[in-house]
Amino acid sequence: MSITGPPVARLQLGRLLRDMRESCGKTQEQAANALECTKPKISKIETGKATIGPGDVRLLIDCYGVSGDPADAVLRLARQARKRNQIRVPEWEQRFVAMESIAAEIRTYESELVPVLLRTPEYSKAVGAAADPRRDADDLDRLAAVHADRQSVLSRERPPELAVVLNESVLRREIGSRDVLHKQLAHLRDLGERPHISVQVLPFGAGAHPAMSTAFHLLRHEEPAPGAMVHIGHLLSAAHLDTSAQTDWYAAVFDRLRRAALSPEDTATLLAEAR
Repeated sequence: MSITGPPVARLQLGRLLRDMRESCGKTQEQAANALECTKPKISKIETGKATIGPGDVRLLIDCYGVSGDPADAVLRLARQARKRNQIRVPEWEQRFVAMESIAAEIRTYESELVPVLLRTPEYSKAVGAAADPRRDADDLDRLAAVHADRQSVLSRERPPELAVVLNESVLRREIGSRDVLHKQLAHLRDLGERPHISVQVLPFGAGAHPAMSTAFHLLRHEEPAPGAMVHIGHLLSAAHLDTSAQTDWYAAVFDRLRRAALSPEDTATLLAEAR
């Protein structure tokens, strides 16, 4: 199963359409006239937030004077973006998972749980069972498989730079069983030894801090276009913030958390002690 399907194709398609429009000197208003839609709709298409069918793609590339192999490539991408999404996560989380799969940099603060990218299968299942007791063993196995698929991003040829700050409560909360938590803490320590992964614990002794009200994930990507997004998960929905003012604010908050947290070396020692 691949997690990089239609959502990522939609992002790539939007980037290509934007580049084609700018290369020929057309405005978003002219593109909107070609599709008989609004300018905000063109903006959503170009940022991967809205779908567009092959027919409308043909209208745009005709408007931009594009033909031959570039036009064929865009149309293939448009068909890929329209395929049924195989990502087995809630619809409101799919954009985040797609962005995570192509991120160059991931910054995560968690107050209660180990982040998905760092979870063991047993920990994933225990969290899933606590979130929804109606899940049976097969459902929990599928959830763990999806998490394992997402974790493959850390093993790709050019993995993202991952920095994680965990509230100390993450280490103390017994999830699943003592054995499950023991293995999870050992896994965290092992992952923290990888050159592109940094794990730090924000100890109780650090006192008040700027993220006491929420956990968050800050993603930065270079493709299909340089940009950033903040993901804040809720029980049945999520918020995505992507203006520069918003992402810069969360970046500054994360820097403050890292300064207040234990160093990666001291965190490794604490993880061993907690086990």
